[in-house]
Amino acid sequence: MITTYNRSRIVCRCIDACLAQDFEDFEVVVVDDGSSDETEAVLRDRYSDPRVRFVAHAENRGINPARHTGSRQASGEWVVVVDSDDELLPGALTRLRELIDELPPGVRVLRSRQVHDDGHLTPTFVPEGPYGYEGRIRWAEAEGGNDAARCIERAVFADTPYIDGRRGAMETLFELNLAERETSVCVEDVTIAVHADASDSWLRAVDAAALVPRLRREAPDMLWMAETVLHRHGEALRHWSPRQYVTILRIAATQSFYLGQRRRGARYALQALRRDPLAPAAWVTLVLGLLGPCAVLQAAVWHRRLSIR
Repeated sequence: MITTYNRSRIVCRCIDACLAQDFEDFEVVVVDDGSSDETEAVLRDRYSDPRVRFVAHAENRGINPARHTGSRQASGEWVVVVDSDDELLPGALTRLRELIDELPPGVRVLRSRQVHDDGHLTPTFVPEGPYGYEGRIRWAEAEGGNDAARCIERAVFADTPYIDGRRGAMETLFELNLAERETSVCVEDVTIAVHADASDSWLRAVDAAALVPRLRREAPDMLWMAETVLHRHGEALRHWSPRQYVTILRIAATQSFYLGQRRRGARYALQALRRDPLAPAAWVTLVLGLLGPCAVLQAAVWHRRLSIR
């Protein structure tokens, strides 16, 4: 499953890597999330392979709704989730099939490692053996939260769907929901190459004229995500992952401040500081948030610029 938006050139690299696999019993479901460029036309003109299927959103809805659509459209037994600026490594599907056949009974989520352009691998280490809810939370706390490549049995999405109708980074909530229901295995094998050459990558966006409106637009959904995590998984995070818990509190504070909700934001920021009084990010969030939305939004832009250099 591949989701894409305004990446006609880069997504072709991703699709080509899928079609070059030596394992042939698969389909490629490509969800075009309302692209405004020539993506849909290029894809339909370039690919006549019956294994490639296209689904187009009438308008841009965000990556999680696009993944939701892709998982619903998939017909295979297992779904490999690949971002459009990444690619499957040669032999990846053959190896994943072998690993799936070796999984313990009841395991429906298989994760593997990814290699980045500079050669580093994520996650930095993998947990030993099958793990569930507590294991997932403890692993993310110790490892730092770098997620792994995902291969998920399609039936899983009936109980734990990708979050539809919400913009922004919903991965934290989805992964916690998934871990609550499913047992996973993560292996040392490297199956995906992660590239950093997409000019429109949200993670690398630094243009204030584009970044600030998007932060404002996504803030209601991001606040919903953080508050839902705190409500549903907060107790578990407090016990097994205090650093992640403080991070979610800070996200809730930041999104509240983006929306001009100073009292709400201050409440979350102070909760974060009570858990970790020496957390500089929480102090900065609180001070800037009390100054108003413009201050905290501008700080987000500068932080992004500094972290990408």
